[in-house]
Amino acid sequence: SSEEPAEVPSAGDAAVRVVVGEPGRQRAYRVIEYLAAGCRRRLWITDAYLVPPPRLFEVLALAEREGVDVRLLVPGASDVPVVRNLTRLGYRDLLRAGIRIFEWQGPMIHAKTMVADGHWVRVGTSNINASSLIGNYELDVVVEDRALARAMEQQFRRDAAGSLEVVRQLRRAPQPQLPHH
Repeated sequence: SSEEPAEVPSAGDAAVRVVVGEPGRQRAYRVIEYLAAGCRRRLWITDAYLVPPPRLFEVLALAEREGVDVRLLVPGASDVPVVRNLTRLGYRDLLRAGIRIFEWQGPMIHAKTMVADGHWVRVGTSNINASSLIGNYELDVVVEDRALARAMEQQFRRDAAGSLEVVRQLRRAPQPQLPHH
């Protein structure tokens, strides 16, 4: 068998970029940062094992501060409960930044997708956590196609409708207790 790549005929008019993740190369990390930083209206992310590294959290929070509608869809139940718990530990900061979070209520959701401004779509194996973005071999595609982006946004809406939105609950100040006589 030859090591040369096969010639693949063109099909359709979408621009597709393949992102090959290798340990230490951070390619998928940079692509996610680039899409988030360049976003102007909507950034909707579905991720199975979301624990955004600090640098990526800052990019998402900045996008929200600049008026981007940032939404995250994550599993409510996970095959790796420790990661789900780490995801939930980050909710307070994400919610404080104005990012909306939805927990899927069906069986374990394993998708890793991102839709930016109804124009760009990222789909692949990379999760938004340091292990996946920095330490693993991963394979993603970034597609520039409005029809696909529209379909992905519709799917996100359907998935969010089958989810519970996580909301901040303001704690009331403790009421002074009267002494018992």
